[in-house]
Amino acid sequence: MKKINRIYNLIEDKQFRTKAKLYFSTKTAGADFDPYEENYTTSNLNPVIVKGYVKQLTVTSLVWKNYGLKEQGAIEFFCREKYRNWFENCNRILINDEDYEVFKEGTGGKCIITSRPFQIIKVILQKK
Repeated sequence: MKKINRIYNLIEDKQFRTKAKLYFSTKTAGADFDPYEENYTTSNLNPVIVKGYVKQLTVTSLVWKNYGLKEQGAIEFFCREKYRNWFENCNRILINDEDYEVFKEGTGGKCIITSRPFQIIKVILQKK
């Protein structure tokens, strides 16, 4: 248990951590709602902050690891396992004033979230 706490302390240390703001949304029926077209209006709720470690992905590693061929800045975000569900369901992620989204295109609508040792996950994020 001491090893796990040391790893969490390292990830959440002020020198290494990055704060990610996760935005969830709600669907509401606006004034122009049509039940046949299902044109809901989505609105973002207050953000939830997750602390983790960010690693930049290069273009060559994106192509080599088959994450996709987007040549924009993609990142790997390492955090605790308990935040997996949050990353799967959020619709907007804000890190250092840049918008990101969980990479879902190349995996059939599923997120690329990899479990790592010591109850840590690696989430692949791409710029919007």
